[in-house]
Amino acid sequence: MNKLSLVAAAGSLVVLASCSQEEVPTVSKSHDGLPISFRAGVSTRVNPDLNYIQNPATFYVTAYANNHKAVNGLIPDVLFADEPFYLMGANLYASTSNQKWPSQEEADQVEFFAYAPSLEEIQEAALTQLDSSAPNYDALHANYDAAIQFWNLCQDGVALDPMNQQNSTFAGVQLYKGFKLGRFYVATDISKQVDFITAHIAADVPEDEDNAKMGVALSFKHQLSNIELRAFSAHKEYNIEIAGVRIGRPYTGDAIFNFCDADGNAFYPEGGQWGISKNPQRLPVEYIYGAGDEIYRMGSFNNLNGNQIVTTDAHISSATALSIMGKGGNAMVLPTKNGAWAGEANPWIASKYGAADDGKNPNPWSADNAEGDMYFSILLRVTLKPTASEVNTAQIYPYGNNTTMNVVCLEKEKNSNKIVRRVENKNVTPGANNEIVEFGWAAVPVSVNWQRGKKYVYTLDFSEGVGIQDPEDPKPGAAIIGGGIKFSVSVTDWQEENYTPNVPQE
Repeated sequence: MNKLSLVAAAGSLVVLASCSQEEVPTVSKSHDGLPISFRAGVSTRVNPDLNYIQNPATFYVTAYANNHKAVNGLIPDVLFADEPFYLMGANLYASTSNQKWPSQEEADQVEFFAYAPSLEEIQEAALTQLDSSAPNYDALHANYDAAIQFWNLCQDGVALDPMNQQNSTFAGVQLYKGFKLGRFYVATDISKQVDFITAHIAADVPEDEDNAKMGVALSFKHQLSNIELRAFSAHKEYNIEIAGVRIGRPYTGDAIFNFCDADGNAFYPEGGQWGISKNPQRLPVEYIYGAGDEIYRMGSFNNLNGNQIVTTDAHISSATALSIMGKGGNAMVLPTKNGAWAGEANPWIASKYGAADDGKNPNPWSADNAEGDMYFSILLRVTLKPTASEVNTAQIYPYGNNTTMNVVCLEKEKNSNKIVRRVENKNVTPGANNEIVEFGWAAVPVSVNWQRGKKYVYTLDFSEGVGIQDPEDPKPGAAIIGGGIKFSVSVTDWQEENYTPNVPQE
């Protein structure tokens, strides 16, 4: 499930590859000044599946005295780096190491760069992009791990391609001055993705203990896009059951986050900005329901209640459409702008992102051309609607020969929608009172312009058809049943959380 961690980070600065000529900033000596504390407000959560509502329990802070800009080519000492600050009550955060302000003689201002979750969690999420079963996994892991780099101070002219200005690669582009993270990757397993929030402020060194106790006010911003899919079907002949979602292909990596504006200033309303390379990493992100999930049913189903057959209607109108994201929670992805996949007119988009090109697509995707290849894909099963006396009905999709699609087999309880586990094929022997059911992917092309700090809710309507076969299938873009999947979208901002200072009592 997407989350913000309560676990402390290791707390080291790592130099960005493009800034390799610079040294890691030196941590300055400890001061005997007043203790540093924070009071934090984070944009209100709109996803109830995430495990905090208003504020994180822990965030991480790096601090520089005066400001973070180099003077005469020299990088200033860092006061502390990646220090965890914990919620201590009354909306006040403090560090267990009791970090102190410098004296007013040493500095008149301190610049704070705060974020959550920890660097370790960001890295762990990114490493899920690798296939642990690959024979060269160790080599891939070593190379990939080296590409994932963290916070650093960088002042030279290295590369950054600002969002929506994807006209070059990182090389040769003037990098915004300031404190940045690079490179950033998201998990391809939605259940292992993390929300990423940041805050950046320059605060005056307090004059006395009373002012210090007020804490520095941090206003966190969500820097990823939040994607939720809902579904319903009012089809008169078919029932549809859902057991997974796939979002293809958002930006999943090769991104740099910069805390500052173009001149390196702290007072930037958006709290920072993303840089995306000309040819960003773009992989599908997905979640296939597992143990503990329940199959999402759309249509009219007959169920045995004792010896009685009871008909239940589930999710048959837009008003009854609910999330189909399962226990994986909403997807958290890099801001993405891309056109819709053309289906059969351009069926081979899957090959663009494989380890080897099969010759069908010699030219890689580029943000400079007009080609789009975004889509949603739903893991589903289609059966006929039952008559008054039927409980089990014929399966219409996946097709019986299974040669034109990829099939996912799940073991479920016979008398409920609860999934027990995923299995290799339908010939696996299920447990007592369980059964094996097959699911196939059904895609809908969609164009997107996802912005950070916004939640996008797509309501999919299967009333007129089941869409087209997934790009990963042997017949990508081929129609499945009926017409295409219709959808509507709503966009919600994360509103700012209002907060007031709380001064601890003696």
